[in-house]
Amino acid sequence: MKFTREQFDELGPLHVDDFPIDSSNQDIMFNLFNSLDEYLQGMALQHGFSDSVFRDDLFECLCDKLLGMTCEEYYKSDIGKDYFDNGETIELDFTIIKGWI
Repeated sequence: MKFTREQFDELGPLHVDDFPIDSSNQDIMFNLFNSLDEYLQGMALQHGFSDSVFRDDLFECLCDKLLGMTCEEYYKSDIGKDYFDNGETIELDFTIIKGWI
């Protein structure tokens, strides 16, 4: 599904804890949300962005699709350590993300 910015904003801000992206930039998060599969989008519509199951599934999806890792592998990786120790973020590659749809 494709959402308008107004529809996205009605759901509230989307933040991803523990994942090395700047989720304070809601323009990026809007594009990311529109790139998610309908299952995740539907969970967000039904339960909201703050729902723990949605957030856990989103985190798992991002680890898998963007980093090619399990969540456990991410927490042990240099990318995870750089994020937690230094706040170092990664750039989202929307050419990869667009391939999810």
